[in-house]
Amino acid sequence: MTVRNVVVSIVTVVVTTLTSLPAWAQTPEPSEPQPVSSEPIDEGRDGEAAEATPGFTLPDTERLRVKLSMMASYVHDPAIATLGHETQARIGFVIVDLSGRLSESFRYHVEINPVNETKPLPACGEDNFFYPNDPSHVVIGPAVQCEPDGRLRVDDYRYLALDPLMQQGAIRQAYLEYRGGGILGGTFGRFILPIGLSWEETGAFTAKDTPHITRINTAAAFGMTVNATTRDATGRPIARADVAGYWGDGNRFHDYNYFYWQDGSVGSNPALSALLSGTFSPVASVEIRVAQQFGFTGSKVERLPNFYATKRNDRATVVSVRYAPNEYVAVFGEYARYVWGITRTSAELLELDTSPVIKPGYFVGGAASYPIRKDTRVGFSVIREELSRDDSLVKYLADLGVYRSELGKNERSWILRLFVELTDVVSIGFFRNNHSNPFPQLSGIVPVAGDRAFTSSRGDGKYGVAVRFQLQ
Repeated sequence: MTVRNVVVSIVTVVVTTLTSLPAWAQTPEPSEPQPVSSEPIDEGRDGEAAEATPGFTLPDTERLRVKLSMMASYVHDPAIATLGHETQARIGFVIVDLSGRLSESFRYHVEINPVNETKPLPACGEDNFFYPNDPSHVVIGPAVQCEPDGRLRVDDYRYLALDPLMQQGAIRQAYLEYRGGGILGGTFGRFILPIGLSWEETGAFTAKDTPHITRINTAAAFGMTVNATTRDATGRPIARADVAGYWGDGNRFHDYNYFYWQDGSVGSNPALSALLSGTFSPVASVEIRVAQQFGFTGSKVERLPNFYATKRNDRATVVSVRYAPNEYVAVFGEYARYVWGITRTSAELLELDTSPVIKPGYFVGGAASYPIRKDTRVGFSVIREELSRDDSLVKYLADLGVYRSELGKNERSWILRLFVELTDVVSIGFFRNNHSNPFPQLSGIVPVAGDRAFTSSRGDGKYGVAVRFQLQ
């Protein structure tokens, strides 16, 4: 099914729902005629009242609430420059958000987004370049056909998507939530894992200006959570603890575990992954978060052994702090330590080094804004990030002694954003991500052979203009 058909199907379903709601979900008719708006009536050139624009009102009842979010951006990214793709103007997402109350204790939440470009694709390769996602590297395994767009959807360093979240087809999230009268709650379905600061909380407009640590942490999976929340006398949450168990391999592509390019939302490892996370807010202006993830991605396929399809470690420790004394100023920071790499049993099968890959990093940042009118404010944010470049691919190629690979190098970024918020609906911003990648040759960005091997005059800086809106 094409993206166009998916969009048409979604719009049809939503319009049908809105125009055929049962009695309990419809807004009651007023007993007397009411004005449509308190704003002055728009008059045409001849002084006559302009005809009302046809349309419908989004439902807002306990049973059904509808939100619509969109993000679009014009981006210049030198990492995808070959064949002239460095400048793109694209839709990042169009999210239809349906939610409501099923009973006093149960709620539902569904997010549908037809723009799904996050998953890497098998590349067809190119002379003098190394593409890690070229299926010809996998000499043992099922036949995989390359795709021309695979050169644009390679890894965390060469990617096209403006949205950092990997989906299950068009489904972004879909879960049932329990909220009892006490401190306990829970979630069942596909949901975004509570790890670190969300990409919106860092001030990001798109995946291109999201810190790499946050892109790694932004993952959704199918599973269940149990949580407990304590509140003060005013009802403000003071502390919350979450315990989650989930399936899926949505995070494996970060560590080059392509696993025959199977769907990342399909769990290849039968064991559950687990997450323990907690949030503590001693005062309203301070929030501290801690998350510990335990799990694996991929699986050891003994009859088809190869580096790109193995069982990998997928553990993470993330600590986040955010201080916001008011709605106009905030400072924040995050430390992450990932344990990746091929597991011992898989490494022994391939006769590789059995030690895991340790990948630490951090970012710090701040944001400030100023209201220039009642419904308009301007602001800026800045982030400094440093993250180890070590992962399974770097270690594997370093052991082979090819492509100038070595462990112990870091990637660094300075991210600057300027933005304007128009009411609570529309945000417009400019961003610049001055990113330094020590190994662009490992992602098909610069050649590894020929006259220009290991050189590039384009730099690593990304910049762009983004627009976001939310209608509810």
